[in-house]
Amino acid sequence: MGRSRKTTRKAAAAERSPTAAAERSPAAQSSRTRSLANYLRRQRSLADISLRKIIERSGIPGIVLKELEGGLQHPSQTILQSLAGALRLSAETLYLQAGVLDPRDVEETDAVREIRRDPHLTERQRDIVVDVYKAFRRANQAPAE
Repeated sequence: MGRSRKTTRKAAAAERSPTAAAERSPAAQSSRTRSLANYLRRQRSLADISLRKIIERSGIPGIVLKELEGGLQHPSQTILQSLAGALRLSAETLYLQAGVLDPRDVEETDAVREIRRDPHLTERQRDIVVDVYKAFRRANQAPAE
């Protein structure tokens, strides 16, 4: 629960950043909306979840989901959080994909961010790869003296 509040605060801070205003232009939003639509379709396909099941899990009306997957609508943060839960993704992953969060503001390495964005892995596979990566990083860190 604390993590979702932290993510929401990060999203709010990102919205107030100077670059956020430029990124809210119609062209930038349209590109992000199409990218997010493709991402959502891929994630649903990879998870082998029907649109009907997403509707049940998220509580989002079917027409809204169809518009999101069609790239016709840009979702609110509330909808992104509901979708994240239904797809078993982190809300932060969808915030990044939707352009709500600036990747530079997220406290993860570039490698971890890229793993989390990979559309060809399931969420479980991403979590495993990230865990292995972090274990290697910890093992290779020089002991503090």
